[in-house]
Parts: sequence; C-alpha cells; structure tokens
Amino acid sequence: MDGVLLINKPIGMTSRQVVTAVSKKLKCKKVGHTGTLDPFASGLMVVTCNRATKIGAYLEGMTKHYIAEITLGANTDTLDCTGEIINKREVKLPLDREQVAKVCASFVGKIKQIPPMYSAIKKDGEELYKKARRGEVVERKEREVTIEKLNVLSITMNKIIIDVVCSKGTYIRTLGEDIGNALGFGGFLSMLTRVAVGPYKIAESKTPYEISADDLISIEEALSFLPVFKVFGNVEKMVKNGATIEIPSEEDVLLIKDIDDNALAIYKRFENNVYHCARGLQ
Repeated sequence: MDGVLLINKPIGMTSRQVVTAVSKKLKCKKVGHTGTLDPFASGLMVVTCNRATKIGAYLEGMTKHYIAEITLGANTDTLDCTGEIINKREVKLPLDREQVAKVCASFVGKIKQIPPMYSAIKKDGEELYKKARRGEVVERKEREVTIEKLNVLSITMNKIIIDVVCSKGTYIRTLGEDIGNALGFGGFLSMLTRVAVGPYKIAESKTPYEISADDLISIEEALSFLPVFKVFGNVEKMVKNGATIEIPSEEDVLLIKDIDDNALAIYKRFENNVYHCARGLQ
C-alpha cells in the first residue's frame, strides 16, 4: 500500500495525530508528511505512505497556498490565537484599505524571516517550542523565503483576510505578525487554512477518517513533475542496484522508470552525462 494521500486536517488536530490516524486506518508501517500544520490551522496535508515516504523530500519543495486571517491590535507569544497576549495597541478604525494593500504588497518577493520560537525547528537536538514552553528564548537565524502572491481578500473592523502563495519554509504566523507590525498595530493569526500544495487542491482531499486505499496517488503520478528517462536490460539492473550511469540528458534531476512505467529511482546529474542515484524507489 504505497502512495500519497491528500488529507484535510481539521482544526485542533496535530500533524503527528494525522500521521497516526492514517497509519491506523490503512495499517501502513511507514507514514510521513511533506509539511506540518499547526493545531489551530486546518487544510491540506500531503501524506506519504510506505515506499512513498522515500519521495517526501521531493514533494516538500512545492509551493503552498494559504488563506489567513490577521487580527490587528495585539501580539502573542505564539504569533497566533492560541498564545498569550504580550502587547496590545489601539487600532484606528476604519483601516485605510490602500495602506493595508500597500503594506501587504511590500512583502511580495524574496523576504527574510526569523522563525518563531514556537516552531518544530531543532536547536541542540530539541524542538524550539519545547524550549519556549520553559520560557527560554534562543537566537534564530534569518531565513530567506519567497512570497509569490499576497492579496488582501477582505477587511472587517480590525481583521484582515489575506491570500498567500509562498515557498517551502515560509511561516505564515511570522508573516501575519510582520504585516501587523508594519501597519503599526501589531497582529497575530486568528485563522489559517492551507488550500493547496503544488498542483494539489483542498477540494481533492479527505479527512484522516474518510480515506481509503482507493485514495492513494501512485508514486509515479506524484512525481509526474519530474522529467522521465526509461531504462531496460542491464541498465535497469544497474539502476536497481543504485549504480552510477550515463544518460544523454541535460536535466539536473530525472525520474528513472522501467519500460512498464514503474518508478525505479531518482537520479541527479553529477557532471556532463554522468548521473548518481539520489533515491532508490524499490
């Protein structure tokens, strides 16, 4: 039972609980995911089962699409509605819609973010959120992320709903606080829904309790964005053994298949036409 599932995570459920629920429902030995969602958030998670866990790293890089609500007038320690308020400011209403749009537009493109303390990033072998719960604050390095699109969908009193398409590693909680601070009022996320991951849409997903084996997307289909090179005979045996091979191609990454379209491995270009096995898929 190998493949990829599109899961609609409900509010209140952790990403780990999603993985556990899928494992129990489909009786999979190995289950992973390609991007966590905070418990207060909902929406699409791309979950990998059994052999498909080998391709997780190649799916993580897909763009993410979110709908988020920013509540202005306060900052919280978690940057979302689950945290403690650490700062309050008066919001002058009604909000200047042109100013809100201008500030949001300033975040489009490559930007730097400091990951929040309440995150799963590890420092000295321990997740930051565990340190944060003990009241510890550690230095975090800035990360460059890309905001491909950021549109304001609505403004109601002190709440702004935004539509965001962004790169891997973007913290929407950090983006929400940064937008609130740039407007001069502070802000935190009061709602977050992931509506798409790469080509996959939330409309195609099911809850962890509704899925079945029929919902599995094959490894071949999940990796359909990669260029393909087919092999047979002795070269097929070499690929199955993870050997270095020569391929007449200029692609940096190739999905190697047999003549029956079964995915055998992912190969990366080393130099000229020489390719090394990056991940076996058998």
